[in-house]
Amino acid sequence: MAILSNEQVERLYDKNAGIYDRLVSGFRWAGLGRWRRDLVNRLELNAGDHVVDLCAGTGANLAFLLERVGPSGKVTLVDLSQGMLDQARRRAKRLRASNVEFVQSDVAAFRFPSETSAVISTFGLEMPPDYAAIIERASAALPTGGRMALLGLKHPERWPRWLIEIGILLTKPFGVAREYEEFRPWLPACQFLREVHFREFLAGCAYEFVGAKS
Repeated sequence: MAILSNEQVERLYDKNAGIYDRLVSGFRWAGLGRWRRDLVNRLELNAGDHVVDLCAGTGANLAFLLERVGPSGKVTLVDLSQGMLDQARRRAKRLRASNVEFVQSDVAAFRFPSETSAVISTFGLEMPPDYAAIIERASAALPTGGRMALLGLKHPERWPRWLIEIGILLTKPFGVAREYEEFRPWLPACQFLREVHFREFLAGCAYEFVGAKS
């Protein structure tokens, strides 16, 4: 499988939208919910803030974001897949949240609101080939002191090739392929933001980054 086009990504995630949360159940057992909550906390959001979630998928970060921004704040969920956003709408309805905006868009073309306080992306910016330009635009939209948080999978440099091939096979439903091995979103993020937190975990196959605009 090569790097997917936007059309291929949209079809893949539309197809898997209804079962996506079940597909990532293995990551939940490993602590995915805790990773998401901790990452949102590192954004240091305040009541009334407006946070943009890029490649938001089914809205898995939503409850944690709403908890921080409160009813006076706003959460904008951006995703290429309408099917994934439909699942996110159902989640927002269960949370009885009326301060959530849903935007179907290529994140590379998304226009950040002028009142953007923070940006988050989890398991999303490892796929767009133009992730560096996306991160540059997101960073430019932040106010001084505003933060961006990233969480995702990465190439585990110390793994043997046979184990990497197994990992690629297991994550194939998400569009993962060997061609994405060199994608490292945290590197351009370090160019545009001051790093305040970075770690690799899961034996080097996952990372999280938080940066602040100076």
